[in-house]
Amino acid sequence: MAIIFNDCNISKVDVDKTVKNGKNIFEQYQPLVEKRIRQLMKSKINSASIVCFSGNPKNGNSIESKLIENISWNDDQIGNYIRNIYKIMKKNKFVGEFLKWKCFYNLTDKEIAEKLNITERMVRNYKATAYYQLAIYSNQVEFVYEFTIQFKLK
Repeated sequence: MAIIFNDCNISKVDVDKTVKNGKNIFEQYQPLVEKRIRQLMKSKINSASIVCFSGNPKNGNSIESKLIENISWNDDQIGNYIRNIYKIMKKNKFVGEFLKWKCFYNLTDKEIAEKLNITERMVRNYKATAYYQLAIYSNQVEFVYEFTIQFKLK
């Protein structure tokens, strides 16, 4: 238990609300990432920067994967969101891969299971952990506070 103010203590993290916050973050940012990718796909490319990519997004060599990596260098909220997912990927590969496919491409659980060659049940089991990690890296953790109030009788 940590004392943060005079009479307010943090006793624990509210896991359910934190997971819900992570899911809300995903729901807010996923369309924005998709829109940003579409905008970059329509923009003209400098002929000096043309690089050949394979069409395999799983290996990170597709044009979309390179565009997402390019967006992550931007110093805005969408760039920070993408960088957070890449940080999660470094910490926990499976959870990060789930978030990549869900948050960037909005694939269903079944499609993600096929991409990662695992069962759909395993994807559903790790979904809460993924949203929890996303909330942590986005500073959206919910804490349970305990207040101590003392009364003095005269």
